[in-house]
Amino acid sequence: MGAAIQLSTSDYLFMKYRSMTVLLDEVVREYYPHLSKVKVLEKARNQEFPFSCFKLDKSQKAPYFVHVQDLAKVLDQQYTLAHQDHVTFHR
Repeated sequence: MGAAIQLSTSDYLFMKYRSMTVLLDEVVREYYPHLSKVKVLEKARNQEFPFSCFKLDKSQKAPYFVHVQDLAKVLDQQYTLAHQDHVTFHR
């Protein structure tokens, strides 16, 4: 049998979204469902998400995007912190 393929978080996100850039609305739907549309736009404008958000156009109506590598880094960091807390707590 062949060696098992191990995917990184960014690989998985790329396969899931089929793009290196994802609409912020999709990220919010998945990971921040508790935020209102107004709050999402405010956080994006003020760069308050733990990843960068960007527009491809200067129009106010242009959508925000997120790069999957930035999102993957944040997910991996949050997992690592939670895992360390869990291990410490259950020693």
